[in-house]
Amino acid sequence: MIYSKDNFFETSDGTILYYEDYGEGEPILLVHGFCCSSQVFKRNIEGLSKNHRLVLMDLRGHGASSKTLCGVTSRRMAEDIKDLIEYLHLSDVTLLGWSMGGQVALMYWRLFAGYGYVRRMGLLDATLYPFSEGEWNLHGNRNFNMDKANDRLLLMMSDHEADAAAMVEGMVTGEVSREDKMWIQREIMKTPPYIAFSFYSDILGRDFTEFIPAVTVPMLFVGSNSPAVKGEAAVDYYVTKCLTDYEAVRLGESGHFFFYFQPDRFNRIVLEFIEKYPLKRRRTE
Repeated sequence: MIYSKDNFFETSDGTILYYEDYGEGEPILLVHGFCCSSQVFKRNIEGLSKNHRLVLMDLRGHGASSKTLCGVTSRRMAEDIKDLIEYLHLSDVTLLGWSMGGQVALMYWRLFAGYGYVRRMGLLDATLYPFSEGEWNLHGNRNFNMDKANDRLLLMMSDHEADAAAMVEGMVTGEVSREDKMWIQREIMKTPPYIAFSFYSDILGRDFTEFIPAVTVPMLFVGSNSPAVKGEAAVDYYVTKCLTDYEAVRLGESGHFFFYFQPDRFNRIVLEFIEKYPLKRRRTE
Protein backbone atom coordinates (compact mmCIF):
# COMPACT_ATOMS: atom_id res chain seq x y z
CA MET A 1 0.00 0.00 0.00
CA ILE A 2 1.27 3.46 -0.93
CA TYR A 3 -0.04 6.25 1.25
CA SER A 4 0.92 9.58 -0.28
CA LYS A 5 -0.78 12.69 -1.56
CA ASP A 6 -0.31 11.40 -5.09
CA ASN A 7 -2.46 8.33 -4.40
CA PHE A 8 -5.66 10.19 -3.68
CA PHE A 9 -7.89 12.09 -6.09
CA GLU A 10 -11.16 13.96 -5.92
CA THR A 11 -14.16 12.73 -7.88
CA SER A 12 -16.67 14.89 -9.72
CA ASP A 13 -18.96 14.86 -6.65
CA GLY A 14 -16.16 15.86 -4.25
CA THR A 15 -15.32 12.44 -2.77
CA ILE A 16 -11.71 11.48 -2.06
CA LEU A 17 -10.70 8.07 -3.42
CA TYR A 18 -7.50 6.06 -3.18
CA TYR A 19 -5.69 4.47 -6.14
CA GLU A 20 -2.36 2.91 -7.09
CA ASP A 21 -0.61 3.17 -10.46
CA TYR A 22 2.17 0.86 -11.68
CA GLY A 23 4.14 0.27 -14.86
CA GLU A 24 3.74 1.50 -18.41
CA GLY A 25 1.88 0.38 -21.52
CA GLU A 26 -1.73 -0.41 -22.28
CA PRO A 27 -3.59 0.03 -18.99
CA ILE A 28 -5.32 -2.68 -16.98
CA LEU A 29 -7.81 -1.37 -14.41
CA LEU A 30 -8.74 -3.93 -11.74
CA VAL A 31 -11.86 -3.33 -9.63
CA HIS A 32 -12.24 -5.19 -6.35
CA GLY A 33 -15.33 -6.81 -4.84
CA PHE A 34 -17.82 -6.27 -2.01
CA CYS A 35 -16.23 -5.10 1.26
CA CYS A 36 -12.70 -5.60 -0.09
CA SER A 37 -10.06 -3.21 -1.43
CA SER A 38 -7.36 -2.78 -4.03
CA GLN A 39 -4.96 -4.60 -1.70
CA VAL A 40 -6.46 -8.00 -2.51
CA PHE A 41 -4.58 -7.72 -5.83
CA LYS A 42 -1.19 -7.14 -4.20
CA ARG A 43 0.16 -10.49 -5.46
CA ASN A 44 -0.78 -9.60 -9.05
CA ILE A 45 1.04 -6.27 -9.25
CA GLU A 46 4.46 -7.49 -10.30
CA GLY A 47 3.21 -9.86 -12.98
CA LEU A 48 0.62 -7.56 -14.55
CA SER A 49 2.73 -4.39 -14.52
CA LYS A 50 5.81 -5.73 -16.29
CA ASN A 51 4.53 -4.77 -19.72
CA HIS A 52 1.30 -2.95 -18.87
CA ARG A 53 0.18 -0.02 -16.80
CA LEU A 54 -1.75 -1.47 -13.86
CA VAL A 55 -4.23 0.75 -12.01
CA LEU A 56 -5.95 -0.31 -8.80
CA MET A 57 -8.53 1.68 -6.87
CA ASP A 58 -10.52 1.53 -3.66
CA LEU A 59 -14.17 2.08 -4.46
CA ARG A 60 -15.91 4.67 -2.31
CA GLY A 61 -16.62 3.38 1.16
CA HIS A 62 -13.91 0.71 0.84
CA GLY A 63 -10.27 0.40 1.81
CA ALA A 64 -8.52 3.75 2.09
CA SER A 65 -11.19 5.72 0.23
CA SER A 66 -13.67 8.07 1.86
CA LYS A 67 -16.40 6.37 3.91
CA THR A 68 -18.96 8.71 2.42
CA LEU A 69 -22.66 8.44 3.15
CA CYS A 70 -23.47 9.52 -0.40
CA GLY A 71 -23.33 7.68 -3.70
CA VAL A 72 -22.75 4.14 -2.45
CA THR A 73 -24.38 2.67 -5.55
CA SER A 74 -23.18 0.86 -8.65
CA ARG A 75 -24.06 3.90 -10.76
CA ARG A 76 -21.99 6.36 -8.74
CA MET A 77 -19.09 3.90 -8.47
CA ALA A 78 -19.12 3.57 -12.25
CA GLU A 79 -18.88 7.35 -12.44
CA ASP A 80 -15.90 7.15 -10.07
CA ILE A 81 -14.17 4.79 -12.50
CA LYS A 82 -14.73 7.26 -15.31
CA ASP A 83 -13.40 10.07 -13.10
CA LEU A 84 -10.21 8.10 -12.39
CA ILE A 85 -9.73 7.18 -16.05
CA GLU A 86 -9.97 10.84 -17.00
CA TYR A 87 -7.83 11.98 -14.04
CA LEU A 88 -5.02 9.66 -15.17
CA HIS A 89 -5.66 10.34 -18.89
CA LEU A 90 -6.07 6.63 -19.60
CA SER A 91 -7.13 5.19 -22.93
CA ASP A 92 -7.35 1.69 -24.41
CA VAL A 93 -8.25 0.32 -20.98
CA THR A 94 -8.81 -3.34 -20.12
CA LEU A 95 -11.43 -3.05 -17.36
CA LEU A 96 -11.64 -6.11 -15.11
CA GLY A 97 -14.23 -6.36 -12.33
CA TRP A 98 -14.00 -9.07 -9.68
CA SER A 99 -17.17 -10.17 -7.86
CA MET A 100 -19.16 -7.00 -7.10
CA GLY A 101 -16.63 -5.16 -9.26
CA GLY A 102 -18.10 -6.97 -12.25
CA GLN A 103 -21.42 -5.30 -11.63
CA VAL A 104 -19.73 -1.91 -11.37
CA ALA A 105 -17.80 -2.58 -14.60
CA LEU A 106 -21.00 -3.42 -16.47
CA MET A 107 -22.67 -0.30 -15.10
CA TYR A 108 -19.67 1.67 -16.36
CA TRP A 109 -20.19 0.22 -19.83
CA ARG A 110 -23.89 1.00 -19.75
CA LEU A 111 -23.25 4.64 -18.87
CA PHE A 112 -19.96 5.50 -20.56
CA ALA A 113 -19.20 3.08 -23.39
CA GLY A 114 -19.53 5.91 -25.85
CA TYR A 115 -16.44 7.64 -24.49
CA GLY A 116 -14.30 4.87 -25.95
CA TYR A 117 -11.89 4.58 -23.03
CA VAL A 118 -12.51 0.85 -22.41
CA ARG A 119 -11.42 -1.54 -25.19
CA ARG A 120 -11.68 -4.88 -23.34
CA MET A 121 -13.75 -6.00 -20.37
CA GLY A 122 -13.59 -8.86 -17.88
CA LEU A 123 -16.08 -10.28 -15.37
CA LEU A 124 -14.25 -12.26 -12.70
CA ASP A 125 -16.40 -14.61 -10.59
CA ALA A 126 -19.24 -12.09 -10.54
CA THR A 127 -22.81 -12.92 -9.48
CA LEU A 128 -24.68 -10.46 -11.65
CA TYR A 129 -28.20 -11.00 -10.29
CA PRO A 130 -28.17 -12.46 -6.76
CA PHE A 131 -31.99 -12.50 -6.54
CA SER A 132 -32.45 -14.38 -9.81
CA GLU A 133 -34.64 -17.48 -9.93
CA GLY A 134 -32.50 -18.89 -12.74
CA GLU A 135 -30.83 -22.27 -12.34
CA TRP A 136 -27.47 -20.65 -13.03
CA ASN A 137 -27.75 -18.56 -9.86
CA LEU A 138 -26.58 -20.45 -6.78
CA HIS A 139 -26.25 -17.35 -4.60
CA GLY A 140 -27.66 -17.54 -1.08
CA ASN A 141 -30.25 -14.87 -1.89
CA ARG A 142 -31.61 -16.81 -4.86
CA ASN A 143 -35.32 -16.46 -5.60
CA PHE A 144 -35.67 -13.00 -4.03
CA ASN A 145 -34.70 -14.11 -0.52
CA MET A 146 -34.70 -10.68 1.10
CA ASP A 147 -35.14 -12.18 4.56
CA LYS A 148 -31.77 -13.89 4.29
CA ALA A 149 -30.19 -10.70 2.99
CA ASN A 150 -31.51 -8.73 5.96
CA ASP A 151 -30.32 -11.40 8.39
CA ARG A 152 -26.85 -11.11 6.91
CA LEU A 153 -26.81 -7.34 7.18
CA LEU A 154 -28.10 -7.41 10.76
CA LEU A 155 -25.28 -9.79 11.70
CA MET A 156 -22.81 -7.41 10.12
CA MET A 157 -24.17 -4.59 12.27
CA SER A 158 -24.25 -6.58 15.50
CA ASP A 159 -20.95 -8.48 15.08
CA HIS A 160 -18.84 -7.11 12.27
CA GLU A 161 -15.88 -9.35 13.09
CA ALA A 162 -17.93 -12.56 13.08
CA ASP A 163 -19.57 -11.62 9.80
CA ALA A 164 -16.21 -10.86 8.17
CA ALA A 165 -14.79 -14.18 9.39
CA ALA A 166 -17.80 -16.04 7.95
CA MET A 167 -17.40 -14.15 4.69
CA VAL A 168 -13.79 -15.34 4.41
CA GLU A 169 -14.74 -18.96 5.09
CA GLY A 170 -17.35 -18.79 2.36
CA MET A 171 -14.87 -17.58 -0.25
CA VAL A 172 -11.78 -19.76 0.24
CA THR A 173 -11.14 -23.43 -0.46
CA GLY A 174 -8.41 -25.89 0.43
CA GLU A 175 -5.62 -25.32 2.91
CA VAL A 176 -5.47 -21.62 3.72
CA SER A 177 -3.24 -20.27 6.48
CA ARG A 178 -4.71 -18.46 9.46
CA GLU A 179 -2.47 -15.52 8.56
CA ASP A 180 -4.03 -15.20 5.10
CA LYS A 181 -7.54 -15.55 6.47
CA MET A 182 -6.94 -12.87 9.09
CA TRP A 183 -5.43 -10.52 6.51
CA ILE A 184 -8.45 -10.86 4.22
CA GLN A 185 -10.76 -10.40 7.20
CA ARG A 186 -9.03 -7.15 8.15
CA GLU A 187 -9.42 -5.83 4.61
CA ILE A 188 -13.12 -6.68 4.70
CA MET A 189 -13.58 -4.89 8.01
CA LYS A 190 -12.27 -1.63 6.54
CA THR A 191 -15.72 -1.28 4.95
CA PRO A 192 -18.18 -0.08 7.61
CA PRO A 193 -21.48 -1.99 7.88
CA TYR A 194 -23.49 1.08 6.85
CA ILE A 195 -21.60 1.16 3.55
CA ALA A 196 -22.25 -2.54 3.03
CA PHE A 197 -25.97 -2.06 3.77
CA SER A 198 -26.26 0.61 1.13
CA PHE A 199 -24.41 -1.15 -1.65
CA TYR A 200 -25.78 -4.64 -0.95
CA SER A 201 -29.33 -3.41 -1.30
CA ASP A 202 -28.41 -1.65 -4.55
CA ILE A 203 -27.02 -4.74 -6.28
CA LEU A 204 -29.31 -7.50 -5.02
CA GLY A 205 -32.35 -6.65 -7.09
CA ARG A 206 -30.68 -5.31 -10.23
CA ASP A 207 -30.25 -7.73 -13.13
CA PHE A 208 -26.82 -6.86 -14.49
CA THR A 209 -26.95 -9.79 -16.93
CA GLU A 210 -29.20 -7.59 -19.06
CA PHE A 211 -26.20 -5.30 -19.66
CA ILE A 212 -24.01 -8.02 -21.21
CA PRO A 213 -25.52 -7.99 -24.75
CA ALA A 214 -24.72 -4.29 -25.11
CA VAL A 215 -20.98 -4.81 -24.66
CA THR A 216 -19.18 -4.53 -28.00
CA VAL A 217 -15.57 -5.07 -26.90
CA PRO A 218 -13.95 -8.48 -26.26
CA MET A 219 -14.99 -9.97 -22.92
CA LEU A 220 -13.25 -12.27 -20.45
CA PHE A 221 -15.46 -14.43 -18.21
CA VAL A 222 -13.79 -16.22 -15.29
CA GLY A 223 -15.65 -18.53 -12.94
CA SER A 224 -14.44 -20.40 -9.88
CA ASN A 225 -16.18 -22.38 -7.15
CA SER A 226 -16.12 -21.81 -3.40
CA PRO A 227 -18.63 -22.54 -0.62
CA ALA A 228 -20.51 -19.27 -1.15
CA VAL A 229 -19.81 -18.47 -4.82
CA LYS A 230 -20.48 -20.89 -7.67
CA GLY A 231 -18.93 -18.91 -10.48
CA GLU A 232 -18.63 -21.67 -13.06
CA ALA A 233 -22.40 -22.10 -13.38
CA ALA A 234 -22.76 -18.33 -13.71
CA VAL A 235 -20.18 -18.18 -16.52
CA ASP A 236 -22.04 -20.85 -18.46
CA TYR A 237 -25.09 -18.57 -18.39
CA TYR A 238 -23.33 -15.27 -19.02
CA VAL A 239 -21.73 -16.39 -22.26
CA THR A 240 -25.19 -17.10 -23.70
CA LYS A 241 -25.91 -13.38 -23.30
CA CYS A 242 -22.67 -12.21 -24.90
CA LEU A 243 -22.81 -10.91 -28.48
CA THR A 244 -19.15 -10.06 -28.91
CA ASP A 245 -15.86 -11.99 -28.93
CA TYR A 246 -15.16 -13.61 -25.59
CA GLU A 247 -13.01 -16.00 -23.60
CA ALA A 248 -14.54 -18.18 -20.86
CA VAL A 249 -12.27 -19.69 -18.21
CA ARG A 250 -13.55 -22.14 -15.59
CA LEU A 251 -11.18 -22.65 -12.68
CA GLY A 252 -12.93 -25.40 -10.71
CA GLU A 253 -12.53 -25.45 -6.93
CA SER A 254 -10.07 -22.57 -6.80
CA GLY A 255 -12.03 -20.32 -4.44
CA HIS A 256 -13.33 -16.81 -4.88
CA PHE A 257 -9.85 -15.38 -4.16
CA PHE A 258 -8.26 -17.39 -6.98
CA PHE A 259 -6.14 -14.40 -8.09
CA TYR A 260 -4.67 -14.10 -4.57
CA PHE A 261 -3.85 -17.77 -4.02
CA GLN A 262 -2.99 -18.54 -7.66
CA PRO A 263 -1.52 -15.23 -8.86
CA ASP A 264 0.60 -16.62 -11.67
CA ARG A 265 -2.33 -18.55 -13.11
CA PHE A 266 -4.60 -15.52 -12.96
CA ASN A 267 -2.00 -13.18 -14.43
CA ARG A 268 -1.47 -15.58 -17.32
CA ILE A 269 -5.22 -15.72 -18.03
CA VAL A 270 -5.42 -11.93 -18.18
CA LEU A 271 -2.30 -11.44 -20.31
CA GLU A 272 -3.28 -14.18 -22.76
CA PHE A 273 -6.71 -12.60 -23.13
CA ILE A 274 -5.15 -9.22 -23.91
CA GLU A 275 -2.71 -10.79 -26.36
CA LYS A 276 -5.47 -12.68 -28.16
CA TYR A 277 -7.49 -9.51 -28.75
CA PRO A 278 -5.01 -6.82 -29.81
CA LEU A 279 -6.41 -3.36 -30.26
CA LYS A 280 -7.42 -2.20 -33.68
CA ARG A 281 -5.72 1.15 -33.98
CA ARG A 282 -7.87 4.07 -35.03
CA ARG A 283 -6.89 5.88 -38.19
CA THR A 284 -5.27 9.25 -37.74
CA GLU A 285 -5.62 11.97 -40.28
